[in-house]
Amino acid sequence: MTINCLLRYNGYMTKIFTEEENNTWSKQLPGKMTSACLAVRHKHRVLMVKAGYKDHWTFPSGIVDDKESPKQAALRETKEETGLLFEENECALLGIVYTASNGSDRDRFNFGFTIEVENVDNLVMSIPNDEIEEFRWVDFNQVAAMSGGKASYANFQSILLGEMQSPAYIEIKV
Repeated sequence: MTINCLLRYNGYMTKIFTEEENNTWSKQLPGKMTSACLAVRHKHRVLMVKAGYKDHWTFPSGIVDDKESPKQAALRETKEETGLLFEENECALLGIVYTASNGSDRDRFNFGFTIEVENVDNLVMSIPNDEIEEFRWVDFNQVAAMSGGKASYANFQSILLGEMQSPAYIEIKV
């Protein structure tokens, strides 16, 4: 099967790629790690989780899987880490943080989404696996400290506090 992927040089068609050739080529391209998180908000607090393999707290989050959008990943991870289930149309973009490599890791995109919940007493939360040790409602002004000073979370904190416009795109150069 052929796909509409043509190489042109000076206006002349030089090659028609098959779907397999295009897939092989695209897998060789350099990539950036992509993760997503969901800031579940109630008034001036946000839900954070502590994974057993990390020394800091985060919003429910994880790596975006193949054939999954960042929003879908944020919702899936929230369910996996807290038991909470939300619909895609209930959450909005909080911001996108791009962090450049520091030389020992890859460049990374972190897509942050947000949802406001009216009543935390109606939320049935659980820790459905061994990954998460604890969850906690944290004041917006404590998000950066709880994250261990992660620059992406310092920026998400600024957005939550209204110090930066949402949605925001932020680049962090290390």
